[in-house]
Amino acid sequence: MKGTITTIQRMSIHDGPGIRSTLFLKGCDLRCAWCHNPETWSARPQLQYVAGKCIGCGSCIAVCEARALRFAEKVMVDRSHCTQCGRCVEVCVTGAMSWVGRQIEAEEAVRELLLDRTFFEESGGGVTLSGGEPLLQADFAEEVLRGCLAEGVHTAVESNLTEPWPTIERFLPLVRLWMCDLKVADSAKHRRWTGLGNERIVENLHRLAATGTPLIVRTPVVPGVNDTPEAVEALCRVIAGLNGKVAYELLGFHSLGFGKFDDLGMDNPLAGTPPLAPEKLADLQRIPERFGLKRKF
Repeated sequence: MKGTITTIQRMSIHDGPGIRSTLFLKGCDLRCAWCHNPETWSARPQLQYVAGKCIGCGSCIAVCEARALRFAEKVMVDRSHCTQCGRCVEVCVTGAMSWVGRQIEAEEAVRELLLDRTFFEESGGGVTLSGGEPLLQADFAEEVLRGCLAEGVHTAVESNLTEPWPTIERFLPLVRLWMCDLKVADSAKHRRWTGLGNERIVENLHRLAATGTPLIVRTPVVPGVNDTPEAVEALCRVIAGLNGKVAYELLGFHSLGFGKFDDLGMDNPLAGTPPLAPEKLADLQRIPERFGLKRKF
């Protein structure tokens, strides 16, 4: 069983308890305007050009038969003409031209993920599947999780919960912790900022919480999107209605990863948006406490 991934991030401390290895899968059905992993939107490998690595040697332009490359202070990529042949990647000596995304066997992914097993055991960590939306590659994700559990390793999944419940249900025996986002309480606004309404997400949150599996719900607080007390209160009312072992986190918006939009030739809908002020985030983080919601179990 093969899957398409972007990377395996080792020694992670933000994707679940303890020290973890996180497998980022390609493919997502949301288009969140603030996304810091836009390279995971497409399910296919993509050509990436990092201008900061380019020395302007022109080797890539010389081999591009589609004439999709030209030089104007830096290499310019005409993605409408690019055939994804990969010749530019082959001749680039600095790595400025590269592929984002590779196929990997589930068995190989498990081997790579377990390289830091000692750190998992000492810290109470484990393996996390993220993305993109990992459940879009359900067969591959299932095989990876089974392989990790067979080795006694804690498993977690970061999911948007946009998939039908039967897909989520098949993962219940394989996942020891779920981390799921709820971006906006109002479905119309959710559709505006992510491309999809949130009805299925909310329904799946209720079903998942009712199973008793530990669930962390998270909201990235984004300026101009959901950074008002009213928006956070509306989200808290939804989360407070979940029955189960549920924690709730508000995360501050940052622009880390926004450079990836340029590298991949993608439009960035929130370019120039400043980070959320720490004091504003601190004020908003007090609101869930009024609803009896805790950040940790």
